[in-house]
Amino acid sequence: MHYRLFAVVFTLLLTFAVPASAVDSKGIYKLNQDRVFQVRVLNRETGKKSSIGSGFIVGDGHQLATNYHVISQVILEPELFYISYLGNDGAEGELRLQALDVAHDLALLAAEQALGEAIEMSPLPPRGAPIFAMGNPLDLGLNIAVGTNGGILNQTDDSRILFSGSLNPGMSGGPTFNESGQAIGINVATARNNISFIVPSRFLTDLINRASNAEFADNVDLKAEVARQVLAYENHYIEQLLATDWSSLNLRQFQLPGVISPTVRCWDNSSKLSAVARYKRYQIRCANQNHVYLDADNNFVGRLIYEYYWLESDELNAIQFYNLYESLNKDQVDSKPGRDIATNFNCETWFINVSSQQMKSNLCRREYLEYPGMSDVLFTAALTGHANKGFFVTLILTGVDFDSTLPLIQRFLETTEWTP
Repeated sequence: MHYRLFAVVFTLLLTFAVPASAVDSKGIYKLNQDRVFQVRVLNRETGKKSSIGSGFIVGDGHQLATNYHVISQVILEPELFYISYLGNDGAEGELRLQALDVAHDLALLAAEQALGEAIEMSPLPPRGAPIFAMGNPLDLGLNIAVGTNGGILNQTDDSRILFSGSLNPGMSGGPTFNESGQAIGINVATARNNISFIVPSRFLTDLINRASNAEFADNVDLKAEVARQVLAYENHYIEQLLATDWSSLNLRQFQLPGVISPTVRCWDNSSKLSAVARYKRYQIRCANQNHVYLDADNNFVGRLIYEYYWLESDELNAIQFYNLYESLNKDQVDSKPGRDIATNFNCETWFINVSSQQMKSNLCRREYLEYPGMSDVLFTAALTGHANKGFFVTLILTGVDFDSTLPLIQRFLETTEWTP
């Protein structure tokens, strides 16, 4: 009697511990092998692949979801490239671009014929739950990467899920499933060492809903549309920065803006000096992580970087210190966009007073030639009037509306305080 009761209780515990609809990677593969496709960008002249990724059936069954970066060559050069799909069964056909969400690296494609049954979407499961990323790694065929859900990363404006699995090239744009075989996100990027990132499915759901109301016309300027979306995203981001309270940090005789957003991380970046060094230098670098993919040349925009540098010496004379100070105070952005899509920097220089201290400032701007309204902005301010002390700040924003950055620069200056 007791044995039978124990068996019943044990069976009930197992029933509640494991969802009845849960499947393993083998089951997920079998369920979705005909609903996940290779998405290919083909050269119109040669008919050969220029790039590949993955995609999966959504919406009305004629639509495939993928990443924007998978098909970005078509945005830049539609006269040279077109998009097609290849199914697990060998079926293939051409796709047209229906909608874009550049900020979240998503694209919605459509085929003339029905592709199959759409994959069901689902919210994110609890942290630590198993999730399964499906796609076409390295053009070797359909495969699954198994890992766990690390949760939403707040340093990337809630647009990335941390995945403890490896996403190899070619898997971008494929679906990530929960244990019930529902798509909780879209594969987007990897940092190697079993650290990868997924776009939450809610952004794709929003894109599908928007596409049902409007579709790109054949003559639409897609680069202008990319610029419009990036600028809208960046303007909103800057508005959020200005609307929040900023923490502060201290660097020698300055109190400075510290972490100004959950998307920002600050690190000590001071160089180690030898024991015989005749000066001291301290450096703090703060940067965000919500980079926006721009084009097929792997250019990214959406960066916010601000860096503080303090230099002092009791041993160098005024001329030696000035020469050292000048050599370290370089006005530059980490990289220049490829394909000659941006102008050179145009700068204006003037002297300003910041918290009773005179500083020499530079405001520089370069414009994206193929993306109207988008600019990179570089602002620097260097302390003057001290024989043995130096300080400079560098602020960089990429892919922004120039005018929207001016209030941010002004607030940086207003929240910078000299402490004698």
